[in-house]
Amino acid sequence: MMFVSLAIPASALSRTDKLISQSIEYLENGDYIVREVFEPLIQPRSSKTGSAVETYRNSNCTAIWAVKVTGTFTYTGSTSSATSSSASVSIYNPNASFVSKNASYSGNTARATGSVKYSGYTVPLTASVSCDKNGN
Repeated sequence: MMFVSLAIPASALSRTDKLISQSIEYLENGDYIVREVFEPLIQPRSSKTGSAVETYRNSNCTAIWAVKVTGTFTYTGSTSSATSSSASVSIYNPNASFVSKNASYSGNTARATGSVKYSGYTVPLTASVSCDKNGN
């Protein structure tokens, strides 16, 4: 049996958020990207806030940087739409430097794209979060 522990950056998760999903993409160089979606435990009716975080980690499991999108949505049971989005970039490694960030929303999806310079390359990540017609 093997136990793997992934530390979630404190800025990505508050005590009132719950983890909805998590996935990992392994890169050819041994590094990997952790994708996580969160939502607050308490939500108002007919509107919802959610966030998604993509964290770039090296092969030693050390977080290098992350991009986070927070989106606000309305839903009716028959339709849903994004009404706002915001982006943030967190840098955890002194060898990484901020390049850019951008937030957008369209339809029922909020997106954030962030870029950093790391190991001589400009590395972009895009985090997105969506809401369906039932508020999921």
